[in-house]
Amino acid sequence: MGKFSGKKCRLLSMLWLTGTFFVVELIVGYVTNSMALVADSFHMLSDVAALVIAFLSVKMSPKKWSKNTFGWARAEVLGALVNAVFLVALCFSITVEAVQRFIKIETIHNAKLLVAVGTLGLILNIVGLFLFHEHGSSHGHTHGGVPPPANVRHLTELVNSNADMALGHAATDTEETDEMVPPKIDKIPSKQAPRPTSDPGHLNMKGVFLHVLSDALGSLIVVSSALVVWLTNWEYKYYIDPALSIVLVILILASVWPLLRESALILLQTVPTHIQVDAIQRRLLEKVDGVLAVHEFHVWQLAGDRIIASAHIRCRNLSEYMKIAEKVKEFFHNEGIHSTTIQPEFVELPLDGNEIMSGASAEAPCALHCPPNDLCHNATCCGPNQQFFSLDTIRVR
Repeated sequence: MGKFSGKKCRLLSMLWLTGTFFVVELIVGYVTNSMALVADSFHMLSDVAALVIAFLSVKMSPKKWSKNTFGWARAEVLGALVNAVFLVALCFSITVEAVQRFIKIETIHNAKLLVAVGTLGLILNIVGLFLFHEHGSSHGHTHGGVPPPANVRHLTELVNSNADMALGHAATDTEETDEMVPPKIDKIPSKQAPRPTSDPGHLNMKGVFLHVLSDALGSLIVVSSALVVWLTNWEYKYYIDPALSIVLVILILASVWPLLRESALILLQTVPTHIQVDAIQRRLLEKVDGVLAVHEFHVWQLAGDRIIASAHIRCRNLSEYMKIAEKVKEFFHNEGIHSTTIQPEFVELPLDGNEIMSGASAEAPCALHCPPNDLCHNATCCGPNQQFFSLDTIRVR
């Protein structure tokens, strides 16, 4: 198929069909005075946006960008947020129009045309389901860690995240070092059961599958409304169209709200909801011998299943740190965090010969202080409001 093959070909084909049919539904919806069809056309427009985001992700993710050290992983999250906000605004507009039609009844013209267009829309969505059905239930490999809640998995699917592909050139070597643990280092037992995670290569296509599936419901609503108007003489039949339009709005909002909320939280770099920062710090001190204290611990989600962490680890000396470094990496791997940056801090500092100088205290908040200038105190990594966990803190608790 030339340069467009596989995923790109399916995405482009569905993009062309969906974009064309969006225009058809919008025009016919206003010509026949059907709010349900207009609402469905806007839902179709959201599919167009999702397909564009998915296509750009598949096309751009293999490329390297010198000014984007993480690639374009966040572009999908940003696109999802814009798409969600746009849909919420359209839903508000449709709701206002539907309420007005309850107050002032408006007849629907040419119900046969509505049935025809709605049926074509349903056929289009069935074609889309066949194009992407293999990705609707695909799963990839597993890692240790705590399984994320449903809303996180929902965003992972709907954002169409392709983060691992975008980060292939920028990620740390954490995944590789997990497989290169020397035999002399005892592996840390993980009490958490392995969690199934969607293969990042399939997440884009799975998200498109879910969009097409939800849009098929909209087409069914349009056909149902048109059939009632066409085939019945019920005196309240013209209330069906605005009523089903509101039902369609509720369906759209039900799928958009988790997307809107979670994409906003990701862009704000909040801790993923299934990660308990304090509990992880305590477990790190309890399970990894040689770690005296942990502070300045940050966890955030880049996109999809890519969770990134950074921490200051206090240990006795450089030699001790080199012994526990792989254990720390493996600990975070078992917690489901596969990209980590660790800053070691030492209690003992070597001098010339065999002398040893006392460095930072195990109870000191930070070994590397900002220069004596109050202006930068709040901007430094070890600010005044940091949390500090040490072995003594764990013993007291």
